[in-house]
This record gives sequence, C-alpha cells and structure tokens, in this order.
Amino acid sequence: MARAPRLAGPVAGLADSGAALLLVAWSLLTLGDSLNRGDWELSALILLLAGFAVVIAVAWRRMPLGVPRRQDLIVPVATCVLAAIAHPVAASMQLSGGRLVAVQAGAAAAAVSAAAGLALWPRGQRLALAATALLAVVTASLVFAFVPHPDIDVWAILQQSSTGLVHGADMYRQHWIDGFGLKAVYPYLPWSTVVVLPFHLVFGDVRVAMLVALLVAAWLLRRMAPAAPAALASLVLVAPHFPYYLVRSWTEPTLTVLLFAALLLIARGHPGWAAVALAVALASKQPIVLLLPVFAVWPSFGWRRTLASVGLAVALVAPWLIAGPRDFWHDAVSANLALRPIDRALSVPSGLHHVGIDLGFGLLLAVLIGVYALVWWRVPRSVSGLALACGLVVCGYDLANTQSFFNHYQLAASLLVAATALAGLGDRSPAG
Repeated sequence: MARAPRLAGPVAGLADSGAALLLVAWSLLTLGDSLNRGDWELSALILLLAGFAVVIAVAWRRMPLGVPRRQDLIVPVATCVLAAIAHPVAASMQLSGGRLVAVQAGAAAAAVSAAAGLALWPRGQRLALAATALLAVVTASLVFAFVPHPDIDVWAILQQSSTGLVHGADMYRQHWIDGFGLKAVYPYLPWSTVVVLPFHLVFGDVRVAMLVALLVAAWLLRRMAPAAPAALASLVLVAPHFPYYLVRSWTEPTLTVLLFAALLLIARGHPGWAAVALAVALASKQPIVLLLPVFAVWPSFGWRRTLASVGLAVALVAPWLIAGPRDFWHDAVSANLALRPIDRALSVPSGLHHVGIDLGFGLLLAVLIGVYALVWWRVPRSVSGLALACGLVVCGYDLANTQSFFNHYQLAASLLVAATALAGLGDRSPAG
C-alpha cells in the first residue's frame, strides 16, 4: 500500500512532533519579551500568554518530543533575525548614536550567522555555531565597554556584594550605592553572588559571568542534542534583545546553566551530581523552590535526591542565616513576599492592576496548582519531560507573579529549548 505523501517544511514539523511547537512557543515568549520597553505592554503579554498556551497544548496532548530538525528551527531562528533587524534593542540600553548601532549590528550578525548555519552540512553548522558564539562575545564586549556602569540595582548589588564578600561583609546588612531601585535589601539568596564572584575578581564586572553562563548553556545544549542542527544551541545566544539581557546584569543565565547541567547529568545517569547543581540553583534564587515538587516526583531523580538537594542548599546558605537570621529573613523572604503589582511589570497581575483589580497571590496559587496537576497527569516521565515540566512551572509563575520582567521569561524559554534537545537522550538514571 502506497504511503501518504509527507508534508514538507515547517508544517511537517508542526504535524509530526511537539518539538516544533515548543520552538514556536519559544519564539512567542522571546518575541513578546522583547516588546517590553520597561513598561507594561499589552501586545507583549498577549504573545507571552500565547506561548504559554502552546506549551500547555503540547503537554496536554502528550505530543512526542523528537529531536528538532532543520525545518523545526526555521521559525525561532527567523524570529531572532527579524527581531534583531526590524526591532533592535534600544530602550534602557544607556546607548545612542554609533555605539548603539554597533551593538545592534553585532546582535544582528550573530542572529544571521545562526540562520546561515541551517543551510549548511554538519561540519559547516559547527563552524556557524562557533561564529555565532564569537559574534555574541563581540556584542557582549561592546556592551560591557560602552556601558561600564548600568543604571540598575541588580548590577550594583552583585558588584558591591562581591566586593563585600571578599572582605567578610554580610550582604544582608550592606547598603548599595549607584543605580536606581533597591538600596538596603539583598533580594536574592547568597549564592547569586558567590557564583559570580570569580568573574568579578578577574574581570571586574559580574556581567562577564552571565556571558560565560550563556556560552556554557549553549555548549550543554549541543551536548544534549548532538544530532540536532547546531542552530538549536545558538538560540540562547541570539534570542531577541540578547544585549539587553546582558547589560541589565540579571542572574537568570547562571540559573539556566545550573538547571541545564542538572538535566543533562540526569540524562547521562549521574543524578547525584545533578542534585548538587540543583542545590546551587536553590541557594541562588528563591523561585527555584517551585521546581522541587517536579523533581521529587520524577522517577529518574525522586524525592530522596530532592531532599538531598534541599539539605545541601540549606548548608550552602547556613553561614548567612546563622550570622544574621533576622536580616536574612527580611531581605530574602519578607521583602519578596511584600511585593505588590506595579504598572511596569510584565505579568497578568500588572495588567489587572491597570484597571484597579488586585488579586494578591490568589492568581499565582491557582496557576501553580493547575500547572502541577498538568505535569502530574499529562507530562511523560522522561528527562525531556522533566525539562518541559520545569518550563511550564517557571512560565506559569512568571505570568501570574506580582512582578515579572524580561529576565524571568528568558529562563522559561531556555527550559523549553532544553526539553527539545533532551528528547534524543535516553534516561539512564535509576529510580529515585
């Protein structure tokens, strides 16, 4: 009996597996994220909600996550190129004139290099990936040189807490100078500073740590999916408004590489080391705790290793907790729980705030319960399913949280790429 003709191009990818749809979701999330110019944008939120809906559909229908093919990558790579050329980053870059054009040109060249790789054979693809990484480094170097002092509290906090750490200062008792925003609160967990400290000491700028983290994340994606087109690994380096991601000094690149490492270690049969990577992520930023129920129910990781990660994270944080429990609790817990919706955040509560509606944490609780239920009942218990589940939780949290911004969605989008990359690796870990 003759076979039915196969569809060609991007349509075939959409019909054959969930990988293409997850990459479409990645495109929607990153494009919507790039539309945010420091204030609330309805168009941005619509795209973010659409991306989340696509991810939910993939999970609900239990669509197979095959290794991405060239046609699967056309949409995300084209998104990167179009965003870099038609909508280059400008707002909040502290740049103008020729310097801004130079940064925009570097980002566009990196995106075009990633796109060109799709048309090449495997060896050429590897060369294109190397060229993309080099162009990303050049672009980042321009950003660091042209904007030596970003006007954001994140950079001041990480720079000055790193200096304080060398001199034995307690970051939860420090006050910050320069930049706008927080002056007397360290809003993270202490390992956000610890992991960037070596880069501050060597290069004098914690943003170098973020660049290195994204380069390592691209390398880990390549290790996850060596049979996939090399352009898949380049997505974390050419996502829309990549320079803006770096200039703002946000810590999500370090979380990305830690979670990528944990996922790859689980896939390669080293869940014990994965527990260490997860522990460092837990000791770096509070929202990672929302991933614990997912890791706990996954057979290849399990609740025992999850508890081990929690225990190690507590040990990593203990010096600061013991030194000043009241200061630690105020900055790391109370100050975050007290955050209310603000007009410029990129989330549903922020949009509702514009029309005088404040649901507090009620919406967040409802969304998280729904996402956990979806993960429990519909997501396959593979390592790629674990990455998909983590992406669902992070994206749901971002959309329903009182204050979410550009950086938060970048982590969710990166986890979706990891879910497609890991589809080709078998799960070698023993049950937890």
